[in-house]
Amino acid sequence: MQELLQASGYAALVYLLFSYLVSFGSGRPLVEWINPGRRFLPLLALGLLGAAYSLLLRGVWRYQSTHLELLMQLFNEEKAKSEVVGAVSFTCFALAIFMLFLWTWWNLPRDPRTFSANPNNHVAEYRRALRHFTHWKGGIDFAFLAEVRSGITTIVAEGSSGRDIRKGLYRLPDVANESIDEEPLKAVEDQKEIWRKEAEALFRDLPRLDELVRPVRQGSNVTFCFDVQFGAFYFELIERDAARPEAPTCLYLFAASLNEHEVSTMTAGRHFYSLAEAIRYIRRGVTKR
Repeated sequence: MQELLQASGYAALVYLLFSYLVSFGSGRPLVEWINPGRRFLPLLALGLLGAAYSLLLRGVWRYQSTHLELLMQLFNEEKAKSEVVGAVSFTCFALAIFMLFLWTWWNLPRDPRTFSANPNNHVAEYRRALRHFTHWKGGIDFAFLAEVRSGITTIVAEGSSGRDIRKGLYRLPDVANESIDEEPLKAVEDQKEIWRKEAEALFRDLPRLDELVRPVRQGSNVTFCFDVQFGAFYFELIERDAARPEAPTCLYLFAASLNEHEVSTMTAGRHFYSLAEAIRYIRRGVTKR
């Protein structure tokens, strides 16, 4: 029984460590240290389970007992064998690690560094990142990556959550609920087109916005957010060709959210900046556009 209590104590320590990582600093250690490599956690858990089973087999061979007899010694007054205590401890750690994997997989979006930095198809990888962050619960509802060459804007990749956009449209006072009910797909597409035009207008007005910040001597605009009454929209210049100001080649990211709660809790902003980081990470393998 003493050995069982000892194994339970190990499990309690693991649980306390897990709670500490989740709660400390709004989960930042978990986000920054564990989430980037979460895909390896199941392998680590399986490795620990394999080690536990190996210890148990060693005990069966050494003491010429069955698995059940060795395990039952944890519950009676007879002293449990060290192999059994080690096997139970490894099993507890493996379960805790697997629970940690499930928690990160369910509650945290992918870390930007988990996308490919040099994929065979950059556009496909952009789409994966955009779809992931727009379909994740909370955060942004629509996003696209656009390229501007010689004054012509082309949308490279796009992602959206039609369900979240449709729910958000019901909150907008300038949108009739009847029109959403009659043609929900059209209502969503119309809103996406409005966002595309707004992003284009923001890009065209960048010189004027740069003039507003020029007096502070900190350079030109790169990223900005418009926190409006019903949600927010975000804009970031991913790349700008400073060598050709007369015919700039630019890559910009635009995203929008129709949920004010997700904006006020900074969820939408965090997801947008994570998406922008993912796009930049994917582009590490691009040497020439």
